[in-house]
Amino acid sequence: MKPTGRPAAVVIVVVALLSSCTNEQDGVSGPTGDGETTIVPTPVTTVTGAPGTAVYTYINGGLLVTVELGGNAGTITVDNGTERRVGTPDVYVLDALDGHRIEGEVASAAPVAAGERSTFDLTVGGITHAGNIGLLVLLLGADNYGAFVRTG
Repeated sequence: MKPTGRPAAVVIVVVALLSSCTNEQDGVSGPTGDGETTIVPTPVTTVTGAPGTAVYTYINGGLLVTVELGGNAGTITVDNGTERRVGTPDVYVLDALDGHRIEGEVASAAPVAAGERSTFDLTVGGITHAGNIGLLVLLLGADNYGAFVRTG
């Protein structure tokens, strides 16, 4: 992966946003017109699944992959917004306690064509709940795409 100016731009935006806050409470502050300052809560963006389900998201370059796990079973959805076919989806977990690798199993996995969306059943046998997941990693074919972010 080649370094780009994107990380620097993100840092600049974050610093600008943080420096504009004038109150220690969460939210965005601003004048009300009468000399007072109000706090408007900043919403947290999350993806929600069924109760008890952990949701993980991978977004990069037109590719959106979502994993929903309840215990050790769930689904993986590949929304391929790229202009190329992507390989067969798979995942692995690095255990939260000792870092050992736990392989996922995607039932009836198949490559996903450009512009297509596919959902597959997923199991990760060595975990019982999201607290066991130290890191969830996306594989497409032989390529390691990197880590998911927990969004719900």
